[in-house]
Amino acid sequence: MQRNIKAALAAVALIATAGACKDYLSGPKLDENPNLQTEVRTPNQYFVGIQAAAWSVQEGGLARTAGIWHQQFAGVDRQYSSTDIYSVGEDDYSSDWNFIFAQGGLIDIRKLRAEADKVGDKKYSGIAKIYEAWEIGTAASIWGDIPYSEANKPDITSPKLDKQLDVYAALQTLLSSAITDLQSGTGAGPGGTDLVYGGSSSRWIAVANTLKARFYMHTGEVTPAAYALANAAAKQGISSAAGDYLSFHSEVPTEWNVWSQFSYYSRDTYMRAGKALVDTMKNRADNRLTNGCSSGQNWCSAYFDGTLGSAPGQNLSSASNISEPRLYGPTENLDFRQPLITWAETQLIIAETAFRSGNLVEALTAVNAVRTAAGNAALTSVTLSQIATEKYIADFQTIEVWNDYKRLCLPKLTPAPGKSQIPARLVYPFSERNANSNIPAPSAQVTRNQNDPNACT
Repeated sequence: MQRNIKAALAAVALIATAGACKDYLSGPKLDENPNLQTEVRTPNQYFVGIQAAAWSVQEGGLARTAGIWHQQFAGVDRQYSSTDIYSVGEDDYSSDWNFIFAQGGLIDIRKLRAEADKVGDKKYSGIAKIYEAWEIGTAASIWGDIPYSEANKPDITSPKLDKQLDVYAALQTLLSSAITDLQSGTGAGPGGTDLVYGGSSSRWIAVANTLKARFYMHTGEVTPAAYALANAAAKQGISSAAGDYLSFHSEVPTEWNVWSQFSYYSRDTYMRAGKALVDTMKNRADNRLTNGCSSGQNWCSAYFDGTLGSAPGQNLSSASNISEPRLYGPTENLDFRQPLITWAETQLIIAETAFRSGNLVEALTAVNAVRTAAGNAALTSVTLSQIATEKYIADFQTIEVWNDYKRLCLPKLTPAPGKSQIPARLVYPFSERNANSNIPAPSAQVTRNQNDPNACT
């Protein structure tokens, strides 16, 4: 078990370091390492890298950008002051793309699935399918149309771009297949190599259902019937905070939390708390803003009043550190296990979908479950805006804050100075455009994805 932890998290450290800066050397042959092992023999060896790559994607540059653009955080220094006003380069997210599609991502996931299928290990295959759906669904939510049906096929050098909604449909089928595999009880699975759930089938089935609900929500703006499907899936999803998907980290330097490593040790001046999130929490006297204060401590009120956020383009370096809206406690700790797929998300999907169907009792019950679990008072009635605000806070440090905002346009956020709206997608990385003739030039790319035709105003 300890060897598995060290191997996986050493990979996290390497990935996080690579993702912090632009890859200046890339292209044919430059991306090839003749010493890199390309033939891994066991499913466990594949799985170590798959976990590490997933944590880098979900805790790395994409999550930081989503948080900055939706004003949970602010970029106040160097290139992040440019990110703060939506100025990003065509290849700034090439590392994230590669973590999803290359080694550690889809390539290794497919190899793991093939090895698991050879020995009839449906449990391992099911977990691998969930990772595939999670990573590919993340890519589809950000870039829209992506290579998927023809991806990772040796005889196809330029895979076509599948329509975003077709990708989501394929992922729903994949997740259903994963649930069936896990329910079969066949195979040993990863056991202790799984640093999150130890190979528990029931935990992974719940995660698969929460992801199904999440991806149905991604399509709700253009397919309203998806909301009922999301509600049904969420009710089979993560049923308590004890079942949250938490990435694994430790205080060993090669095993640090990616957020902590970036924000407190390698790039500690780049980001600060965002004004919109801080003001939202202050206005509702959210208990989590002073999480960690004991009753009767006089400094708690001063801490609450002193938490300060930076607005887009303000570059307020004196604003509070990004952990001071203490939504999960001490998120600056190096061994902090990052919540990435959670009970709170699941409950708030139930709340929103119930509200949309007119079931206000169910909506109120679900939103109050999240509020009271955080130490906040229960509501006596509920609006969509209140549900969206709860989700905005629950989405802290996750890419989902972007997806929820595109669907709901809530909470109301003022774009950066001189901008009419918050960006709805990223352009494809130059490295992928250079390698795949099906990737259009930036000027020919859409500004909004298929699931999000309507801009927030």
